[in-house]
Amino acid sequence: MCRLIDGNLWLHWLLYWLLLIWYSCIVYALIALLAAWPSRPITSIDQIPGWASGVALVVIVATCVPVSHYLSRSLHHLVYGQHDDAYAIVERINKHLHADPNRDVLLPTLVGTLADTLKLPYVVIDTWPNGYHPTHAESQVRAVYGTVPDNAEIVTIPLLYHSTDLGRVQVSSRRPHERLSADDLRLLHDLARQVSITLHAAQLTADLQASRAQLVTAREEERRRIRRDLHDGLGPTLAALRLQLSALRHTVRQDLDAAEHLIDELRHDVRAATAEIRRLVYDLRPPMLDEFGLVSALRNLELTSDSLTRSVEAPEPFPPLPAALEVALYRIAAEALHNSVRHSGASHCAICLVVDATSVTLTVTDDGYGLPATYLAGVGHHSMHERAAELGGSVAIFSVPTGGTRVAASFPFKEV
Repeated sequence: MCRLIDGNLWLHWLLYWLLLIWYSCIVYALIALLAAWPSRPITSIDQIPGWASGVALVVIVATCVPVSHYLSRSLHHLVYGQHDDAYAIVERINKHLHADPNRDVLLPTLVGTLADTLKLPYVVIDTWPNGYHPTHAESQVRAVYGTVPDNAEIVTIPLLYHSTDLGRVQVSSRRPHERLSADDLRLLHDLARQVSITLHAAQLTADLQASRAQLVTAREEERRRIRRDLHDGLGPTLAALRLQLSALRHTVRQDLDAAEHLIDELRHDVRAATAEIRRLVYDLRPPMLDEFGLVSALRNLELTSDSLTRSVEAPEPFPPLPAALEVALYRIAAEALHNSVRHSGASHCAICLVVDATSVTLTVTDDGYGLPATYLAGVGHHSMHERAAELGGSVAIFSVPTGGTRVAASFPFKEV
């Protein structure tokens, strides 16, 4: 397969051999002049003593290796490095880093800039979202520039933001059987730190945008649900009440028994409408939280079974929490208690609330069977994780070594 000619590589080798030949000629000429001085000037090559040629050859051979290495490094630096203007390189990279926070647009531009600026034939940047392992190929975003030269060394530099692994940069050496210089590696590591910061910021921007979209979607879904409940449930009930009241108005003067029957129906429908209103209110926010507070609401939470006893441990006095955080803790505890009743065979469940200056932690521990070996998260467990994620918290569900299951939810909290 035909390969493109690397102009930089040809320039490097041309200058290398020209300078090496020029150095050999200079050494030979200087030794010849010293050998003939001060007796007579040399006008032809035949006048150079034989021993002078031998000395010149020895000197050239003895100094060839260090001079060759020096010329190679210097020309490499001249043709490829651009390290004398390292700040300009960093500035150029930073302009691209801050041009567009979208990593799908950023990465292709970035690999091209790195390759062009540092004269690298091959650059790859792989990134993956926070918390994903690199083996999750579907979560990777890859940008590739160029191809790997034959027998070139591949260097991998991780992209780290504190302890978070964001991806990696892979570059190849410029020539076969050659290693990148220490200056190259130092500059690449400095640039990798800048790239890591930008990728982390891009990930935060994407997460924030996704969170906003999720909040808007959740709000509209909640509005749709309330509208449906009002339209399909409470609306027809109130319309029926209006019709029954109209019928009662005409019946009460003519047939008292029929009027009493209508009144009984009205009482039943009013009771049903009241229950529907309470259900709607409960779905928005459990009334027990406003009436009793979070701790008492957990103590009085109704369960489908009376066989499960519970204990609630919480600081006294319990500090006020944001409304959204109270609802999340209540819902997660309720789901954990209902799971204990339905699935664990537990007889007792301990609820513990811990509040400090930076976090609120809820643990619900039962004495049941624990999680099965073939445990798969169901709808209830997914719901707990979603509620925690909405407020920046986390939920862990695991078996207790002494027996039973524990649900641990932690939320960030700043006490006022």
